[in-house]
Amino acid sequence: MFGIMNTCIGGESASTPEKSQGQPQKDQCDMFINVVYSGDKEKSASQNPNHEWFLKKRKFLERKGLLRSKSEPYIPPYKHRRDKAKAGQSSSTVSSTEGSHSQRPKVIFKHDTTRPQPAKVNPKVEPGVRRPVSDRPSKRSRKSKKAKLLNPAVAGPAIAQRAPVPGDVSDSNQRAISLLDGLNLPALAPALINPSKYAAIDCEMVGGGPQGQVSMLARCSVVSYEGDVIFDEYIKPDQLVTCYRTRWSGIRPKDLVNAMPFQEAKKRVAKLLHGKVVVGHAVHHDFQSLAYVHPPSHTRDTQKIPLLNLKGGFEVQRTVSLKILSKAILNDEIQTGRDGHSSLEDARATMKLYRAVASDWEKVLATGYNFWGVFKGLTSN
Repeated sequence: MFGIMNTCIGGESASTPEKSQGQPQKDQCDMFINVVYSGDKEKSASQNPNHEWFLKKRKFLERKGLLRSKSEPYIPPYKHRRDKAKAGQSSSTVSSTEGSHSQRPKVIFKHDTTRPQPAKVNPKVEPGVRRPVSDRPSKRSRKSKKAKLLNPAVAGPAIAQRAPVPGDVSDSNQRAISLLDGLNLPALAPALINPSKYAAIDCEMVGGGPQGQVSMLARCSVVSYEGDVIFDEYIKPDQLVTCYRTRWSGIRPKDLVNAMPFQEAKKRVAKLLHGKVVVGHAVHHDFQSLAYVHPPSHTRDTQKIPLLNLKGGFEVQRTVSLKILSKAILNDEIQTGRDGHSSLEDARATMKLYRAVASDWEKVLATGYNFWGVFKGLTSN
């Protein structure tokens, strides 16, 4: 707040409000003085709590050496460390010409390049000898795991054993064959297979929850022993769908507009599977999506039947996908194209695979022989 006061020396004094329209006479005053003051502004600035806190904090940081004073020149942080590293001196001694920076606490970063790092030694290359350009791996020469599986000559001995090679029998497969030969399956009575008691199932799931991590049933297909359709419906999940997984499931938003509710589909599928032998590939995922429990004695999982792996030329303990098994055993190509998988196609392929080894595998199960228990006991030795 500003103020103006007029003072007359040697005569009568007059203030500004009384004589605002004219100046005092010369014969009345020997000297005329104008005084301007702004004491209220300084008082208000000093009473600003935010500014006082800022000044107090700045002084505190300057005393601790964490903040440079305005009078000091700016020095980039850790410049003295880089200079001493280049000169080959120790980083512990700091020059006295660096001012208050020598008193700063030393901070070690995770990726501090100035600190000495241990030298990386390649055991295949002698020290001081540069590796030839021809021996260095290039990005173009690196092949994916899938390409290596398809080409055992490039894969190497470790991965080549996993690829199906006709006539090549690994140690684990030889043990499995010897165990099956010990049962003498041809001499056993043929297994009684009632086609009406068998059904194959496959389900397609969509994602729900954050980032579609929760699997929810969206389509279910059930076929008979001959591959006839028993049940094939789109199913609307109870929760909101956040990811349709169209690339794998083949489900699109329009498919679930007038779809069957989940609770109704669950009751119908459970009624169809009751009392039957259910065939599926990784069938536990299908049961989990249906919230359904089936007796293990009436469940046939083609992913866990060693006869299929032996027939396709794979290792017994290897988990083979439905697509690869169908191509190796049935010479059928499934899950092709960009429209995603079809649960009806997968269910029919699963039943075809099971029918290829049904008679022999049912004989093994009829004997009550714990094949996997004995096989794992042999492989652990």
